[in-house]
Amino acid sequence: MIRRAWRRFYGADWRRYRLVLIARARNRCAHCGREFPSPRLAAAHITHDPRSSEVRVLCFSCHARWDARHAYSVKRRNRARLNRQLWLWPELAWAPFPAWMRPREREEQGRLFG
Repeated sequence: MIRRAWRRFYGADWRRYRLVLIARARNRCAHCGREFPSPRLAAAHITHDPRSSEVRVLCFSCHARWDARHAYSVKRRNRARLNRQLWLWPELAWAPFPAWMRPREREEQGRLFG
């Protein structure tokens, strides 16, 4: 499922780009190497950032495995927010998001790791 804020990145241009990538990969998953029909392959952002150009062609099962940790961290953050729990470090609250989506004031407050 694509987040509402990111749907604008996945229009007709993205669908055409996806088909070009799949054709270049010869309908093969970049991870497991098996051949699939085009509808069963996905162009996956490796960095989980829709503006990133680092994209690989993955089958659905490899894509799900690749996204598992990220999906778990997003689910955990959302569950904590719904239960009105606070994170000890702001870095943990924004960890599932790419750097360009994080509020600037968080970055200016100083970082815990660096």
